[in-house]
Amino acid sequence: MATIFPFVFLRAGFREYLAFRNAVHEQSGGRRVAQKLHAAAELVVRGKLLFPNKGGSWHDFEDFWAARFGGYEPFLYQAQNADNGALVDALVAAAGQTDFLATRRYVDTASLVVRKNGVLQTEGVHYSLKNESGGAYVLGTSTKLVVRFAAAPGAGVSVSLTYGFYYPVRFEGDDLDEQDLEAGGFGAGVVADRTIAVQLRETGPGFSYAAAPNVL
Repeated sequence: MATIFPFVFLRAGFREYLAFRNAVHEQSGGRRVAQKLHAAAELVVRGKLLFPNKGGSWHDFEDFWAARFGGYEPFLYQAQNADNGALVDALVAAAGQTDFLATRRYVDTASLVVRKNGVLQTEGVHYSLKNESGGAYVLGTSTKLVVRFAAAPGAGVSVSLTYGFYYPVRFEGDDLDEQDLEAGGFGAGVVADRTIAVQLRETGPGFSYAAAPNVL
């Protein structure tokens, strides 16, 4: 089971987008070469975490970060933008087909909704969840999520899979950015609030961080 990033970003100044960056470099003889700085369509997250945080304490975050310091170990992140809706895979069954594959790898199975011709299906009754080898689906380990119907829906029948999913990411850089500390009133002996800037970037084959020592 992969590690999931549990912390919640502040809305103020929070950015979550797909990166498309190239740079043009001058070469000898007046030649110019376009170089890709970051892979196209990789998720980038910029924001601040405020502690106390729904995902845990400041020390929980320190432990989470320290466990990845130096190794750039990846983890899973679920998009936090309010307008980031669930993905819908609209599929059409072939004759005798019982297996239907989700297009994303890191599926949040708790959010999965399966419908056949618009009718809600029930896990354990109408279908089961498998991985690419027919075994149990395990987040972060399984390459594919397979929805396996107990009985083939029939040729031409529409099957929809609606779900949330995670991105494999890692911290961008190997240090913690600036910290702003605010005491709960003048002369307070205990720090009431703490914010820290955090940057995440998607990792995986073809991405900027493809060569991570540990990959999901």
